[in-house]
This record gives sequence, C-alpha cells and structure tokens, in this order.
Amino acid sequence: MHKITLVGSAHRENGLCNAGELLKIIRATEPEAIFEEIRPSDFDSYCKHGIRSSLEAQAITRYLEFKPFRRVPVDRYDMPQNLLAEIKSEFDCVFDCVEQKSREYQLLNEENDKSVYQYGFSYLNSVAFATVMTRIAKIEEETINESGNQGLIRALERWRHLIQRREREMMRVIYEYCRENVFNTGLFLVGAAHKMGIAKEIEHSSSAETDLIEWSLYL
Repeated sequence: MHKITLVGSAHRENGLCNAGELLKIIRATEPEAIFEEIRPSDFDSYCKHGIRSSLEAQAITRYLEFKPFRRVPVDRYDMPQNLLAEIKSEFDCVFDCVEQKSREYQLLNEENDKSVYQYGFSYLNSVAFATVMTRIAKIEEETINESGNQGLIRALERWRHLIQRREREMMRVIYEYCRENVFNTGLFLVGAAHKMGIAKEIEHSSSAETDLIEWSLYL
C-alpha cells in the first residue's frame, strides 16, 4: 500500500511559511514521490526556474540535494488560457464586491495573512485555518446572493465548479499513478485552500479503493 501525506501549502513565502520550513516537512516525511499542483505543460519551465518561483518549487529543488525521488505533476485540468483568464477576471469582481461590503471578510483575510506569517505551515494545516476559510466562503456566498447581481452569482458558481473539477482531477491522477507505479511513501503538496476539498475527494476515493493508498494529513 502506498502511504501519502497531504500537506496544505502556499505558493508564496510569508514569514514562517517559507521554503526552508517546507523543506523540513519534506525531509521528515522522506517521500519517494512528490505530487505537485502543477500542469505537465508547465513542468519543464517550473523545474528550470524553480529556485526563483514558488516556495514549493524552491523546497523541492533543495530536497534533491538529499534524496532522489519522483516528481509527479497532477494539475491536469486544462482549459484555453483566454477562458481561464475570463473566469479569473469574473472572480476578481466577486472578490472586490465582497471586500467592499463586508468588514468581517476584510478582517478574516487580514487575520489569515498574520497567522500564516507567524505560524506558517502549522496554521495552514490547522482546524483554525479550515474554520476561517469556511467562514470566508460563507460570507462570499451570502454577500453575492444578497446583491442580486446575476453576473456575480454566476461568476462565483463558475469559479467554485472550476476548483472542484481541478481537485477531482488531481485525485484521479494520483490514484492512476499509484495503480501503475511502485513506491512506499509519497507527499502531496497542494495549496492550503484546496485541502478541505481534497480531503473530501480522498474520503470518496478511499471508499472505492481501500487497499491502494493510506492517507495521512499533516497537522
């Protein structure tokens, strides 16, 4: 059985949430395979410029100095760039609307940034972070629905459906890889905002293939 640890991460450094701290987590796990939230089409560029890009890329590149391992890009849900840009632009309008209307929303996002800075990955993988993110999502939904703006309502729904499809596809790729490859320990690095959605997908997938992967959550 493959043993994979799910770690909620961040793509940019912020205080204790940095490449050095992530490297400690990776080295403690000693994965033989690391599943990365990146598309295969971007993988060569990601590897080449990793040191100067995301904190995950920096930590993973530095881990190569200690142990050989397999890198597996799992973000396979692809769409035309113009369509993706359109959806992101629509969600930016949603974000701006909610931020203007909800002081609580502003404070929660500020609290998140401060806690990430102070506590790093221990916060990103905590119940406290999950609770804040759940409340943030609820405020977005309530504020946009109350606005009555059908364009914003559709934009929020479209964005969330995109995220769900990406999470489902990442899990599909991991299970496919595990069926076809032999290794003992793995690590799945994914943006912390995805962790709750991925955990739900794990619950669903594990019930169908109970003997393929033993999952654990980094806490």
